Amino acid sequence: MLVILIVIWLFCGIQICRKTGIDRFFYFYMGILLVPATVRLLPTSFLVGHMFFATTFFLSMILHEEFTVQNFLECPFSKALFFVFLSCLLIGFFDSRVGPFVGVSRGITNFLGTYFLFYVGWFSLREKNMTLREADYSVFYKLIPVILIVTIYGLVTAVIKVNPALDAVGLAGRFFEEEMLAEGNYRAFRVTGFTVSSSVYGLACSVLFLVFLSTRKNVKGDLARKLVLFLLFVNVLLSATRAAIIPFFVGLFVFLLLDRGTMAMFRSVLVASFVVLIGFFILPSGFSEYINQLIASIVDVLSPQGTGGAAYGGSNLEAREIQIATAFQFLKERPLFGHGFAYFGEVLSQGESHPALLGMESYLCFIGVEYGLIYFVSVLIFLLSLTCFFGRNRQTNKVYSDLGLSLICMFIPYLVFAWVGGCWFFILPVLGYVARLIYLNTGNLL
Repeated sequence: MLVILIVIWLFCGIQICRKTGIDRFFYFYMGILLVPATVRLLPTSFLVGHMFFATTFFLSMILHEEFTVQNFLECPFSKALFFVFLSCLLIGFFDSRVGPFVGVSRGITNFLGTYFLFYVGWFSLREKNMTLREADYSVFYKLIPVILIVTIYGLVTAVIKVNPALDAVGLAGRFFEEEMLAEGNYRAFRVTGFTVSSSVYGLACSVLFLVFLSTRKNVKGDLARKLVLFLLFVNVLLSATRAAIIPFFVGLFVFLLLDRGTMAMFRSVLVASFVVLIGFFILPSGFSEYINQLIASIVDVLSPQGTGGAAYGGSNLEAREIQIATAFQFLKERPLFGHGFAYFGEVLSQGESHPALLGMESYLCFIGVEYGLIYFVSVLIFLLSLTCFFGRNRQTNKVYSDLGLSLICMFIPYLVFAWVGGCWFFILPVLGYVARLIYLNTGNLL
């Protein structure tokens, strides 16, 4: 299995380096869906797992003469992204633990594996006034075979309670099996597909679900689209993590409200409720119990008197609040640039000297401990500028803009509540792709 994963990893990386445009986007997304983020051949951060694809994309831009000031200035978000990049460099430069050279190198790696990925989607479409055929919106439809492999694989792992791909990369049981929980608990096995985190997998399926939901219903291949939507929805639920499931429903609610209107949204809710109700009678009792526990856990999170799903082995809300409050105590020590990248893993988690931060997942915790306020403000400016861009263009590019806004509305609560490691690879390229489609003013999405 490991050999197969490495072959796919190398193949996609080489193709990313060779190709341009939507072909490069296709192989990039294929790679991150089919290969765990921990695959490696050499002990260097630029060539590990999904970072290998970010690195080969960067090289591809250089090889194909796309890495020019003019091309970046054409993107209306380049100034905001430049400030994010600069803040990453400054965080590393002022990290006295490792010195400026190693610190700056870490800053480059961090940016390359996060907000730089916006350009993967942005540079997938290059020319203005492209026709529907030239723009080739079918890139996501070309991914359908890959998505089917991933989602069906997810269903299989849920049945057999084993994930061979993660076993092959040395992560057996680490992220998806809760050994302390009783059999039958909905979190006793978490579906992760080929990713190494159930929350990241849930986000990946959520992003693709919203993309396919926003496509036209009368396009060729609509049956495949509906099958993909069903499988993605089921896999989001099987990820068994509220940190991904709740943001998914937030994004879905926003999209239905913006794109379909209030009445259509309520009709969709009623139809979905009816389907779920029917499912309780025709599906195996184990599935019904799974859904019951999942809903109870989500309701518990939203309830003022809830425990955060502690009964199901989830994070307690009080514990999450303590984590964020503790993280911002560290922010007071170094407010501008934080304590540096990997400070939590290299310092705080050693010897469990700060139990209040053990298991911290929220992006706010990492901002407070490692990144600082300069980074936070620069990221906030980028997200706000992107939100304003989508909002301004709803009159002329409604489907694109509604999709972009729903993705952002899904991503923000995900950042607040979930483990964010590696999530950028699945959503930033899509946001860049959608933003570019609006910029080119090419009409409807798919």
